[in-house]
Amino acid sequence: MKEVKDLENRIRKKLQQIRERIRAGDESEIVAWIIPNELACSQRPLRDDPRFGGRTPLPPEAKPLVIKWVRRIKEMGIRSIICLLEEQQLNRYYVEGGLNLHPCGLLGYYKSQGFEVRHFPMTDYQRPDESYMQKVLEAFKELPKPVLLHCSAAIDRTTPVAAFIAYHYKEDKCK
Repeated sequence: MKEVKDLENRIRKKLQQIRERIRAGDESEIVAWIIPNELACSQRPLRDDPRFGGRTPLPPEAKPLVIKWVRRIKEMGIRSIICLLEEQQLNRYYVEGGLNLHPCGLLGYYKSQGFEVRHFPMTDYQRPDESYMQKVLEAFKELPKPVLLHCSAAIDRTTPVAAFIAYHYKEDKCK
């Protein structure tokens, strides 16, 4: 559907602009609002951080920055998080290497900070199919708003899912 594809391209462009600014050291904006006050998108914490972006796993000295990132999204009013990272990525970045964020890793830390969390693991570099996106849309509808949606880079998984949600959620609200 052309309208969804156009929306996906606009979301991808906006997220790419945010990523480029973060790489340059400007963290003034870390999320893109797709549906104002309802759906925001981002990459995973510290994905493009100039110091830790390419590090696997994240070292213990990155812990305060992950905590700061989570505090920032909470201060933005985010109440729920939908994570599309596969288990292997969650372990690689947030469990291995001694980050010691939470005994249950990043998702456990999110929950400990009061967020409602839904996890829809998907292999990196894969485009989600419609049935997968429909499941995420249903979770989005049920979660307290605003919701943050993220994978790792916010390109292959987050972007098409966000476009699908934005298109269908708007369509549902108009019925």
